[in-house]
Amino acid sequence: MLSEEKEVLEYIKEAFSLRSQELYKPAVEMLYKALALDNDNIEVLYQLGELYALMKNHTRAAGYLDQVIAKNPGHTESLRLYKKITEDLNDFEKSLSFAEKLFELNKNTEDLKEIIRLAGKLKLTDKIKTYLTTDCTDVIYEIANALYDNGEIQTAKELLTKHLNTDDENVKMLLGKIYVDENNLEKSRKIFESFGKNTDNAEVLNYQGLFALEDMNFTEAIKCFSKASSINKNNPVYFYNLGNAYFFNGWMEEARNAYSKAIYLAPDNMDYRYSLCYLYYETKDFDKCKKEADAILSACPKHYSTRVLKALLLDNNNEFMQAKNILEENVKEGCDDDFTLLSLGKTYSLLDMFEKAERTILKVIERNPDNLNYITDLADIYIKEKKYDKSLELVQKTINLNPNYVYGYALGAKTAYLSSDFETCKSYAQEALGLDMNCAEGYYYLALVRINEEDYEEAVECMKRAITYDVTNPKYYAEMSKIYKAQNNIKTALEYIAEAESIDHSTEYKLMYQELASLNRKKNF
Repeated sequence: MLSEEKEVLEYIKEAFSLRSQELYKPAVEMLYKALALDNDNIEVLYQLGELYALMKNHTRAAGYLDQVIAKNPGHTESLRLYKKITEDLNDFEKSLSFAEKLFELNKNTEDLKEIIRLAGKLKLTDKIKTYLTTDCTDVIYEIANALYDNGEIQTAKELLTKHLNTDDENVKMLLGKIYVDENNLEKSRKIFESFGKNTDNAEVLNYQGLFALEDMNFTEAIKCFSKASSINKNNPVYFYNLGNAYFFNGWMEEARNAYSKAIYLAPDNMDYRYSLCYLYYETKDFDKCKKEADAILSACPKHYSTRVLKALLLDNNNEFMQAKNILEENVKEGCDDDFTLLSLGKTYSLLDMFEKAERTILKVIERNPDNLNYITDLADIYIKEKKYDKSLELVQKTINLNPNYVYGYALGAKTAYLSSDFETCKSYAQEALGLDMNCAEGYYYLALVRINEEDYEEAVECMKRAITYDVTNPKYYAEMSKIYKAQNNIKTALEYIAEAESIDHSTEYKLMYQELASLNRKKNF
């Protein structure tokens, strides 16, 4: 029969074997058997602590580690594991105390760096600075990094440039981040580009992607963020930025998947959830948008951008007064950003409160005098007021600011058409198409001009092109329905209005459908 000592060793060996197969519970059972024979065995107690840590049972793990440290206060492995457990539990004070004990025992650079890193998490900048007398470059870098994370950017920059080799990759990267914070984007860009396209540094790739986004090079941004997120699959920022790149590139399904991954990794980040909510709004998936908005506002009632989306959803349901109240509440609480004011201006316009609408949009334009989209938002309000001359003045202003602004010409065509100036309408529409042969609105207004001229054949051709380049716009199908109705082609007219009604369930389209369905039945009898 084996001696107790040999039996304990056999149990420990078996526990190691089971652990290597990730069979943690059976491994624990083996160690319990060993402990029953030798309840003071530090190795067994430590291994139990390690196994419970692997199983995320931090309380049981800590209990065994306490026993080890009580027997041997200098048990390095237990102190390191305890430090990791407490950090995982966000108990940084306790984790720092273990790091300090380890440094007292070992006096090595790695443990000192851990002290500085954890002190940084606790914002103990004075404590961090006590180590500035060191001549170890690794420690100086760690100090600079911790001070940077705590907002002492200039001190961090001085340490990097005075004491360290700025060709070192870590130093370069931190300097690049500092230049971003200082808005010195050219220096920052130069640093991150110096790493090259084939770098495997996820953080560098992330910054390269951000610069590509700034250049509106969405394909390159997608490549950078995709590679960064494949290297570090647990960083939600990379997935979020990837979602933005997909979104701006028009790849909505891919954007939704990337945002969802970011949210999975950081479920409490309301900005990530807001981006997904906004995507649903842009893709007209209003049910999902509302569900997401409600979830955000339940967790964070003062998430102002989400409140704007909530108001826009109410506008979409013709609940204009409720939308107005939400947006006015935003402004009252000090949130008068452009998104809030533009949405409020449009809501005022929907309520025929034109003076307030104009005043609100003008406030945004004062902040952004050359923003073409904001100017055309005001032009739209003038159109609704039937102040066509004022609208055309703004249209011309946008074109003067940017002769290639396609939407400006399209809006000019709309304004001219509504004012019955069909020649000017045609001219603006043709200008729009000259800049962009895929401009659906250009074809739409050309079609309307042809209808006015009773040239239905050409009108149909133009409207077909409008539909081809914007297949989800219900007004194109509705107008095509009117053309065929005018030609007494009721069957085809019914098909087009059915398509319009399937996209937009408005009362107007329902009534048009009912009328044509009735005419079609009569014609068949």
